[in-house]
Amino acid sequence: MMSCDDTTDDENTEIPNAPYVISLGITANGTTTYYVVSTDNLMSDKITAVGKGIEQNGYHDYEQGNQTIFCVGGLGVTSATGIVRDANGYLQEKGDFVFDESLRAFSQIDNNTMLGVEIPANAASGNQITFYTVDINTVSITNKGRTPIAPIATLEWPSITGICMSENKVYMTYFGMNPTDYSTKFTDTTYVAVYSYPDMKLETIMKDTRTGPAGSWYAHNGIFKVESGDMYIMSNSALANGFSQSTKDAAFLRIPKGQTKFDDYFFDFETKSGGLKPAHIRYIGAGLVYAEVSTLNPQTAADRWSDKALKCCIIDLNKQTITDIEEIPVHNGNGGRRFNVLVDGGYVYCPITTAEGTYIYRVDPQTATGERGAKISTTFVGGFFKLD
Repeated sequence: MMSCDDTTDDENTEIPNAPYVISLGITANGTTTYYVVSTDNLMSDKITAVGKGIEQNGYHDYEQGNQTIFCVGGLGVTSATGIVRDANGYLQEKGDFVFDESLRAFSQIDNNTMLGVEIPANAASGNQITFYTVDINTVSITNKGRTPIAPIATLEWPSITGICMSENKVYMTYFGMNPTDYSTKFTDTTYVAVYSYPDMKLETIMKDTRTGPAGSWYAHNGIFKVESGDMYIMSNSALANGFSQSTKDAAFLRIPKGQTKFDDYFFDFETKSGGLKPAHIRYIGAGLVYAEVSTLNPQTAADRWSDKALKCCIIDLNKQTITDIEEIPVHNGNGGRRFNVLVDGGYVYCPITTAEGTYIYRVDPQTATGERGAKISTTFVGGFFKLD
């Protein structure tokens, strides 16, 4: 990872202590450069990288841990760094560490720790999963451990779709994908690998045949935890998100806090939505989920990897209802792998790209209504966060 800030203090237009931080992915002549910038206004004016921000070359994913934004390399980039505020309220890079390979997952699991998951590209490349623990405060790797991949690779090579921790266990969702042709021949079961923490030893593999695999390729949307400590699984098996087939309805399942069995909760999203599949989700709180839902029905082989024709909805996990946000236009995916959504002050903020450009929309999840805000001068948004 390389980064620089070519502006002088006199040229810097960054506002000190501006709370919102956005990574702008700008592509020109086939090369993408990221500019991590801050702003104090999400609802008016224009957000640009002109005269401010941190420039980063190479492909990156972004994850937040407390008051640090981690910039993690992908697609061959194996280094990572943190972004924090300096004493004057400006963004600065902190720390620099390197993984053996590009990570397949990286998430905060407790108040002090991020957990990274590294898995070889195929069986010929290795037979071990590597788990890294990263200290949020020092922005450094504190432990590295390996465990055999064999138990979760019995059908196909595993693709990791999400991790979270409940009690003293780490839950990792995955599905099988052929590493050569990227086909998904096994889509009739949900798989969750459960590891003890902190030694990361495999305890069990949970399975459920009421729906298909959890999450989708590199979207990190397979599992999320709610206020009670219970965890929900989202399954879509959507061709538009990379699956080569879909054999079960898109649905949500639930795992009680710290348990290794699913309970009887079953939300058949596809039936209740009239045949549609959720593409991207973000848990808001109080049982509500903000989602982009594919309006393609049915999805065909021609739609594979397309991530297009999306509408925005509020999903109520408790009532098992789906409410469209009419003010947000149907749109295609925003270009990044992650679903870059900010939940702040009772609202959801999400960048939406249409032929008019990229704009932030503010959504009231209680009324499922949206309002268009600031325009973002970018090709796509790579990350979207708030630093207090």
